[in-house]
Amino acid sequence: MTSLRHFLDELTHDVRFAFRTLRKSRGFAATVILTLALGIGANAAMFGVVDRLMFRPYAYLRDPSTVNRVYLRSTYRGTTSTSWHTEYARYLDLKRWSRSFDEWSGFATRSMAVGVGDASRERQVAAVNATFFRFFDAPPALGRYFVAAEDTTPRGADVAVLGYGFWKSELGGRNVLGEVLQVGNIPATIVGVAPEGFAGVDDANPPAVYIPITTYAGSQPTERTNPKYYTRYNWGWMEMMVRRKPGVTVEQASRDLSQAYARSWNAEREIEPTLTPAEIAKPNAIAGAMKLGAGPDPSLEARTALWVTGVAAIVLLIACANVANLFLARALRRQREIAVRLALGVSRRRLMMQTLTESLVLSLIGSAAGLLVAQWGGLAIRRLLIASEGASVDVMTDWRTLGVAVGAAMVAGLLTKGAGSRTAEQISEAIEGAGGSLGAGAGPDFLTISATVLTPSLPLAFELVAEETLK
Repeated sequence: MTSLRHFLDELTHDVRFAFRTLRKSRGFAATVILTLALGIGANAAMFGVVDRLMFRPYAYLRDPSTVNRVYLRSTYRGTTSTSWHTEYARYLDLKRWSRSFDEWSGFATRSMAVGVGDASRERQVAAVNATFFRFFDAPPALGRYFVAAEDTTPRGADVAVLGYGFWKSELGGRNVLGEVLQVGNIPATIVGVAPEGFAGVDDANPPAVYIPITTYAGSQPTERTNPKYYTRYNWGWMEMMVRRKPGVTVEQASRDLSQAYARSWNAEREIEPTLTPAEIAKPNAIAGAMKLGAGPDPSLEARTALWVTGVAAIVLLIACANVANLFLARALRRQREIAVRLALGVSRRRLMMQTLTESLVLSLIGSAAGLLVAQWGGLAIRRLLIASEGASVDVMTDWRTLGVAVGAAMVAGLLTKGAGSRTAEQISEAIEGAGGSLGAGAGPDFLTISATVLTPSLPLAFELVAEETLK
């Protein structure tokens, strides 16, 4: 307990000392903060985009690590293509002939007219199986979800579950259970309201209404009199999600899906003999990531986001290098002060801790400024790469992005703190020992110092940085 109190006292003293020192070097502090803000802000902004496109689980999704989207691959005329859309008949085949999954659901999103007359507006409508809602820990805010008896072939029941945002904004949040809402050509009776924040598998554009997938399919003009969507393979319009059984790996699930897909392919050939034989088409299925950006065939937006994220990481490294140069110049200018403090009995450990504290204080302030850069400057990037109205991300309240920003600040502080506590002779010896050189230039009101390390000696240079960081 005494050692902890002593450490906290030293830390408080070091923080106060860091602020006093930085107040005396406002130009230096402003330059470091601005440089780090740009590097950290760029990384935080791009992480928000990549996280949204590839990694962030959907809201309320239960045990996301066991849930997969199903992707289908086949070869036609020598070209292999990957699709995540399929026919309802194929969905039934895969579900019937595979054994690795506890839950299945089909889903599709469409823009449909919702309402009657002048009140009618184009809205996002999700057509889903009744099993869809079991993938989520999301009890309805009002009423219930539709059940299996209301989601049967050839045509499901005319029922609907409202999205929370639509219910609040358009219907005032009143009790609407039992009311009829026109959804396209479907007079749907409202049976429930989804909870706040629930968006299914489309968090960029949350659906206003959820209807049974068999109701949607059976209501199409070509399916009204003689529905064949669940027996024919000529309408690929829906997607599939599955939950693996306990102990089933992704590889095992993919193999199981692939054998089921091969059987389904042969079943289609019985109806359509001109279909490419399975031996040539090589149909196989993949239990992949739910987010399309992390799937086997990521979109251009996802690939672009990853590339820009790599550039942002390089920008942060360049920012750290520039800040390290600033600390190097400052250390050379403060060598007399350091020598006096050493002569007065200050230990090297205390000097190192004070330098580290100063670096971390600057990095955390730079991180705060970087969040502003990520919030305002990154808005255009997010809208460019996540093209929807719901794509806006509030960096200030997103704990994942905040964590990345703070982590980047800590790394930057550790990477840039080494030079501050060394004397000029020590710095020069370390650089020359790495096969480099130390240069300096001066003007009327500035001092420029640079360190150059030859490429073959980069491993040794990084070793010096690591050694200094661990001290």
